[in-house]
Amino acid sequence: MVFVDDAPEILKHLQRTLAPMQAEWAMEFYPSATAALAAIREAPCDVVVSDMTMPGMDGAQFLGEVRKVCPQAIRIVLSGDQSPANYLRSASVAHRFLQKPFDVATLKATIEKAEALRDVLANPALRSLANEIKTLPSLPSIYQELMKEMQAPQASLKKASRIVAKDLGMVTKILQLVNSAFFGLRTHVSDPEQAVALLGFDTIKSLVLSSQVFAQFDQAQLPSFSLDELWRHAMLAGSCARRIAKEAGASQQVTDEAFTAALLHDVGVLVLVANKPDEYARVLELIRTKQMPDWEAERQVFGADHAHVGAYLLGIWGLGDGIVEAVAYHHHPDDYKGSGFCAVTAVHVANAMAEAQALPVENPIEVPGLDQQYLAREQFQSQLPRWRELCIAA
Repeated sequence: MVFVDDAPEILKHLQRTLAPMQAEWAMEFYPSATAALAAIREAPCDVVVSDMTMPGMDGAQFLGEVRKVCPQAIRIVLSGDQSPANYLRSASVAHRFLQKPFDVATLKATIEKAEALRDVLANPALRSLANEIKTLPSLPSIYQELMKEMQAPQASLKKASRIVAKDLGMVTKILQLVNSAFFGLRTHVSDPEQAVALLGFDTIKSLVLSSQVFAQFDQAQLPSFSLDELWRHAMLAGSCARRIAKEAGASQQVTDEAFTAALLHDVGVLVLVANKPDEYARVLELIRTKQMPDWEAERQVFGADHAHVGAYLLGIWGLGDGIVEAVAYHHHPDDYKGSGFCAVTAVHVANAMAEAQALPVENPIEVPGLDQQYLAREQFQSQLPRWRELCIAA
């Protein structure tokens, strides 16, 4: 494990604070990114924790280089600068962003969660399946352009709306959604700039990404598969996850992660359908004849399920770990190493609630698909009735 900070007093503080972990961690401390990078080139490491603002090569540049020379390393930014610009720069190269001052328990929990996710995405069955997949959908160009504008020093709503307006179908979809009960706005929105201003960059970014991802797939590849139904489920899950996160008092970051992850939680299904339509037809047959959950049928046919395939894709695209985790664990949150309410919680519950609403029985009392062990572990069971009310109203 490598720690990097150009301030001598902070480096000494890190050494003192982390001394109790010496029995568990092999740690090295470096006063510059250059020195640390040279050491990592000589001997790859498992975890890199770096300050953000350093002379010469700053934390974002350093972790970008670490990603090239030691891609398996977990990359963590530890910074006292909490500015949005700083966070956005680190988001593209770091798995986690921790604020100074920190405590050992938080750092340890952060590393454990990142390691667990890395283990999931390194699953041999998933890797084998990923190698067989001929075409993963590319990160949509409009989304990339929108991200670039968001990260600009003087991000502009007007410029963002112009980017969105390049895709007429996208504008139509967003304005339709904005004016539906989905967002509960009290005014009619008629132009992209107003939509961006009312909903904010993160919501628009999520809608752009999910809409373009769904638009990349050809329904004709598997006629018995309903792309429209999957899209409706994604939108309902997004609405539910957003409401649940707000009700739980989650931060804006967690609420945004929950919304985005819920919109994209079934993207792995699209990848499998597009690349393995014949095999996915067998999945659909197992679901129909054996009454299997989709994830169980997928594991029987492919050796991996759509949750892990989707998380793998979003990880390749560089989306944040909060989103990737929520997608990876949305069927089995008890496998998640974190604790407390997070995007994993919101997306798991929202997915189950949205699926329950599609059942023949209207408003079923029992919601199948909920991980009761996880809900009991995190003491969320008492909140389920309220969350269910919110989802029915979505």
